[in-house]
Amino acid sequence: MQAIFRTIKGIAGFGAICLLLLPGAARAEGLEQLASRQTPHKAIYALAVDRVRSAFDLAHAEGAIFYEFRETCTEWRMRQRFRLRITRNDREAEETETDSILVEARNGRRLSFSVVTSSDGTVTERLSGVATFRRPGAPGVVELREPKQARIALPAGTVFPTLHFLQVVRAAERGRRSVWSTVFDGSEEGGRHSGINVLILGRKPSPGEAEPRPILRRPGWLMRVSYFPPEATDDRPAYTFRAHMTDNGVARDMLLDYGAFTLSGTLKAIEPLERPGC
Repeated sequence: MQAIFRTIKGIAGFGAICLLLLPGAARAEGLEQLASRQTPHKAIYALAVDRVRSAFDLAHAEGAIFYEFRETCTEWRMRQRFRLRITRNDREAEETETDSILVEARNGRRLSFSVVTSSDGTVTERLSGVATFRRPGAPGVVELREPKQARIALPAGTVFPTLHFLQVVRAAERGRRSVWSTVFDGSEEGGRHSGINVLILGRKPSPGEAEPRPILRRPGWLMRVSYFPPEATDDRPAYTFRAHMTDNGVARDMLLDYGAFTLSGTLKAIEPLERPGC
């Protein structure tokens, strides 16, 4: 699940979950068969504290991720809301929400993004713009609109989240253990790209009829995803999460690691959506 948490960038980063939740296709890359498995859907994940490191004064944390993916004949549309309520020792609770929308062209050449972050009901930050490539693999450019207008170069070989997800699935099916990519997902401050390393930790078979929800009767993998800023000078990631991903683009569960604490993400509700008859 691509830029899902800008909310917690002082505690995390929006792009991470979106990376694996966002389905997509990349016809130019020969990934049509993998793309046809992706299932438009709506899902709700409950967030709860899994572990707190002793040096952090966290008393309680809870939240939710509301995720929706739809597709048309020419593009994919993803909306995600991330809510987190944190209570620190001897302090009042703070509630943060990030509402993000991504629209990605099916040819992989254009991504529009809009991210609004609020704290206790007041908007604190806006990030929006459009990223384009002349052709897959070529250098690109980000036209940033908010918080201020700017033009930012993207290095050759950068991919959008849709293509990245399918490349990871293809690598996993071929038995690879890791995938390194340069990804732009519209979540990083200043319109930056990220280096992302995905470790494929193990295959998960389909649960078959034991799973009452047909959308989840798919095989998948346990994956560990690490984000690195473009200026990174060592091997320490800025943010890491682990997820059980099915091959149709659904995260069955997740564990979000913010350094000072970890949150578990549990799938509470999921609903498949219709695919257009193109």
